[in-house]
Amino acid sequence: MKHKRKVGGTGPKSPGPPAPEAASPPIPILISTFIVFVTGNILISSLSQLSPQYLEPIYGNIFSSLGFYHGTVISLILGAIIGTYYWRHILKTMGTASNKSPGNLSAIDIKVGRVLYTTLDMTALLTALAPLHASYLFRWSGALGPMWGPLLTHCVLSFPVVLLSAFAVCVAVGRISHDLYMEKRQLAIAVGAFGIISMAVWLGYQYGSTHRSCQGMLVSAGYSGLSALVIKLLVGYQEDLDAAAAFKAHQKELKDGNAETDQHVQTHKRQSHKLRFIPTIACICLAITALYTDRTCDTGVVAYDSSIKDLTNYKMLFREESTTGWVTVVDERDRGLRFMRSGHSLIGGHWLRTSESIFGIFYYADAVRMIKHRKSNPVSKQKRMHELQPQGWSQKLSRQAFIGDGTERALIIGLGVGITARSFYEQNVRVDVVEIDQAVYDAAVQYFGLPRKLNSVNIMDGRLFIDEAHTGTYDYVVHDVFTGGSVPASLFSQSAIMQLKRILKPDGVLAMNYVGVPNDKRTLSHVARTIGTAFPFMRCFAETTKDLDAMANIMFFASAKHVLFDITSDVLRAMGKTSLRSRVLATMLDNELNISEFIHNSTIQPITDDWNPLSDWQVDTAIQHWQAMREILPTAYWLNY
Repeated sequence: MKHKRKVGGTGPKSPGPPAPEAASPPIPILISTFIVFVTGNILISSLSQLSPQYLEPIYGNIFSSLGFYHGTVISLILGAIIGTYYWRHILKTMGTASNKSPGNLSAIDIKVGRVLYTTLDMTALLTALAPLHASYLFRWSGALGPMWGPLLTHCVLSFPVVLLSAFAVCVAVGRISHDLYMEKRQLAIAVGAFGIISMAVWLGYQYGSTHRSCQGMLVSAGYSGLSALVIKLLVGYQEDLDAAAAFKAHQKELKDGNAETDQHVQTHKRQSHKLRFIPTIACICLAITALYTDRTCDTGVVAYDSSIKDLTNYKMLFREESTTGWVTVVDERDRGLRFMRSGHSLIGGHWLRTSESIFGIFYYADAVRMIKHRKSNPVSKQKRMHELQPQGWSQKLSRQAFIGDGTERALIIGLGVGITARSFYEQNVRVDVVEIDQAVYDAAVQYFGLPRKLNSVNIMDGRLFIDEAHTGTYDYVVHDVFTGGSVPASLFSQSAIMQLKRILKPDGVLAMNYVGVPNDKRTLSHVARTIGTAFPFMRCFAETTKDLDAMANIMFFASAKHVLFDITSDVLRAMGKTSLRSRVLATMLDNELNISEFIHNSTIQPITDDWNPLSDWQVDTAIQHWQAMREILPTAYWLNY
């Protein structure tokens, strides 16, 4: 009797789908890819902070960042492209299409692991060499100039590291996502990878923003080298597992009599690991060398090299790397002056004999107390006192007329060495200071005689302070935030000016210093128009009008009431004709710039937070400032910070 074969029975089956060509990586390789994700992105995000910070003392804050973003993006794209093509090259030369055996997949994993730790070794060595490379390239800063010098330095310091990091991440992504039969797992891995990348970028940003530039570079090198070392150990462990599995398979083949030669075992033997640790040792040696030989890695006061002729005239008193870069205080013996440096800029100084400012523009701010019809005006005050007490007060102006009654209050945004703050304090004005850099304040107190008993000192961003300050608080606001060749554009926007008006009293006065070229009508018109949207009355004075095409300090005075100064000969005489403040104020009115056509011109667009081109417009001014700094002080001084 014949029996029909049931459908779905145990009889012969048709061939199923082909075996998968790829499989999820083993745990050691999976951990290695995770390490590369985190390390690569931390390196990229931390270098985005550290590299411009490292260049700022030599090139200023504009040029150290100019082109850096575009260079970083190009490096990332190139690294991603090279990494993608290299992964495809691995698949092509060791392709799973021609060999689906587990041994072939293991060989790919080992190859990927070696590529990852070799790349991290290279990033570690390049980052550890950064201080040595930078110190050499900085010597050519005068010849390269502020435009090409930073770009070339970034091409040596940071762009190769960014490219290699992107390359390693893409190779890791290629391996971890090479699972053609698990779409849900691929999606989970992709989402997880993006989450890891986002977390790593955030951690890197926090890491980069809290480290000093030289130490940050060396810590980055150490972190990359340590990651490479861990991956080497993981890959070595995986090689041991693969060798053990291959040995067992070979033993089984020998037992079954199917093995022809012993070459199969030999191909799975581990290679020598001794040479793998040479890059780690080299990285440690380079980091230690930089730490003890490079002055930028030393955070304390470092004496100038007496063998450098141009530095024998200078003595360093204070040195600290802080928020705005390297802050130093130096005495120059020949001219008898002391000045403070922040980055590639002098933010103030005074003559050692008289303690007067070496920059006369800072005394322009004193004119806010010499406006007609204000109670602080010395001329009006002297007349009132004489009318009330004819016998006790002379009509002749005296220094006593400059002393306030203690009710006036002034806000100083941008301390510098404290010339304006000290002057107001001596005139019995209650002074609030806003300074973003703690080191600047400490140096001003310790070396420039800034009084400790000011009304308040706020170490914070100026824009944040004025946004939170109470309405109608101040009689005067002195706004001087220029440093490193530029001003922070956010403090010159329309909304910032409106906030300054809000915190001023109804008759309060704003004194705003802008550094630019008086003949630069484009910038001057937009700045004046922006101030004019908040204040109906404004006047503008340059530091000098001898050369209107040269960079100069430009002081704007703005108020809700007429700005008419009462700087008479009696006022100047009472100050002391030999004083620098008297001489500066005596010529201030002669340096007035005509801005009446800009103030209420509705065709000129005010600068806003959304439309703020000041950073781009300041490039030409920054070039002049950089060249001026190199003329004021020798190049050797700027290189030895």
